[in-house]
Amino acid sequence: MSMVVRVIAPSGRDAELILALLTQHGIHSEACADPVQLLSRGYDVGPLLLAEESLTPSLIAALAHFVTTQPSWSDLPILILTTVGRDTERTRRLERERLPIGAPILLERPIRTATLLSSVQAAVRARSRQYQVRDTIAERDATAAKLRAEQETLRTVLDSMPVGVAVASATGEVILTNPMLAHILRHEQLPTPDFSAYSEWKTFHPDGRRVQSEEYPITRAIRTGDRVAGEDFLYRRGDGTNAWIRLSAAPIVDAEGVVSGGVTAVIDVDHERQAAETLRRSEERFRLLIDQASVGIVIGDLGGGLSYMNPTLLRALGYSQAEMEAGAIRWDELTPPEYAHLDEQAIHELQTVGVAQPYQKVYTARDGHPIPLLVGAVRIPSQGATGREEIAVFLTDLSSQKQAEAALIQSEKLAAVGRLAASISHEINNPLEAVTNLLYLAQTEQTTDSGRQYIEQASQELARVSQIAGQTLRFHRQSTRPRSVTPRELIEPVLALYEGRLRNARVLAVTEHRGDIAFVCYEGDIRQVLNNLVGNAIDAMRGDGKLRVRSRAATDQRTGRPGVRITIADTGAGMSQATLQRIFEPFYTTKGIHGTGLGLWISHGIVEKHHGSLRARSRESAGSSGTVFTLFLPLEPGIEVQQN
Repeated sequence: MSMVVRVIAPSGRDAELILALLTQHGIHSEACADPVQLLSRGYDVGPLLLAEESLTPSLIAALAHFVTTQPSWSDLPILILTTVGRDTERTRRLERERLPIGAPILLERPIRTATLLSSVQAAVRARSRQYQVRDTIAERDATAAKLRAEQETLRTVLDSMPVGVAVASATGEVILTNPMLAHILRHEQLPTPDFSAYSEWKTFHPDGRRVQSEEYPITRAIRTGDRVAGEDFLYRRGDGTNAWIRLSAAPIVDAEGVVSGGVTAVIDVDHERQAAETLRRSEERFRLLIDQASVGIVIGDLGGGLSYMNPTLLRALGYSQAEMEAGAIRWDELTPPEYAHLDEQAIHELQTVGVAQPYQKVYTARDGHPIPLLVGAVRIPSQGATGREEIAVFLTDLSSQKQAEAALIQSEKLAAVGRLAASISHEINNPLEAVTNLLYLAQTEQTTDSGRQYIEQASQELARVSQIAGQTLRFHRQSTRPRSVTPRELIEPVLALYEGRLRNARVLAVTEHRGDIAFVCYEGDIRQVLNNLVGNAIDAMRGDGKLRVRSRAATDQRTGRPGVRITIADTGAGMSQATLQRIFEPFYTTKGIHGTGLGLWISHGIVEKHHGSLRARSRESAGSSGTVFTLFLPLEPGIEVQQN
């Protein structure tokens, strides 16, 4: 920047002569008529050349204030031309008052031109150096501020990261950590001055060996200069518990390519590992359950090939596991020709909606004898663009049932038992269909928690099959205790079972829960009722519809008892009044050969046993057709536990 020397000489031609001299020698200067105003504008002021007679009290005060308040980098050069003779009264006063204005340079008159020029040039150089110091300080402060901002940004990023982070120097000293690290490890940063201190960390390999300091990913990253991918270790946390953590590390390399440190990321994978272990155990239990199931289970393709057949069905057909794996068994070759059209219809249903409605057929065993079966199937979507699409088929041996039916024809006295057998057969179909849906969901679901949930529900539904098969004519008896549940706990699993059918039928399911009020019931029975109502609603729509399920607290208008009201509404074709009056009768069905007419009859009985009510209303009007079932259940049904 240009340096301006201000000349303050109010008397005579002093200012004019001095300015001419300075300009002649290339020194930028100007006369200053109001130095007090100049000094009040800031500290960016060049050297001052004053005539002693200009030092009025107000100027001396302004100079004193400027000198005492100027920044540390500033030392304003002040040159004073004294009057002739050093012993004048003004000069003596100047000596007395000089201290408040610093240490001005006194130039005695008469003064030589060379002396004046050299003094002014020295003052200009001194002020220029001060400006350089100022700029250097400003640059340093800006750099420091930028560094502080970058550090604050780094700290903010580290503090907000969902993983633990530790930064170490080239010697292994941990110099920076974030709060998440302490949260994961459940203790504050341990003293780690070098690599050897890592041995104090209580970290173990999966086989139980203590991790040595040189085995840590960050040690290897710093020493080799290479990244280390995530590795799982068992860590003893600060609260004494053990948890799985995943460590990865990368070196920190400076501009010259020298490793100056390293950074390690710590992820809490304890829940992930536990979930994986739980899933593994669940899969083992599921495999055991399927292998030991009393129903036949087959997995194959629509072309007739088989990839799995459980031991129950292999024994019934008389084939070995090796023959099945070798491709010696095909489901279409097991079926007599007269049942081929049923299989074709089931294949069409699988291709269109993904689920085949249960139907009866016959398989021919290896020794030639026919085995009557109840068959249900679900499509397993292909995994990936080139994956093969498969189907899962569930087969119940109806040999005993067929024998019972023959005996019932011969004896009219067994008619009641025949009805019970038909009821039990129908109720077995519902859990089997639920298991079919669950297996479909389990095959297609990728998340560990959801997969485990579906498999667990499948186990519960198979347990229901055993429970239903053991029931007698005293259907209302229970082998379990009622418990408190919310409508959401009952409805959500039911809708999950039908997720595949809903998606394939292009039916939109909408739920609305006003509160989560709990009530006491036999959970399995009420879920059976909801299964039946939801399944009927899907059947009624036949695709492109909306299923609306709502729950809320309510009061029974007849008894005044508080309870819960659940409504299941569909946008299907609706029912006539004549049909509506008979839907709760046993064996009355509108589904033809695909229905037994027992679902709503049994559901109505379950609801009455809970001292609740099940009502329906329906409309067949074009453009606004549909059916609404309203289920009311009291908060405390007052039912007693009965032992079968």
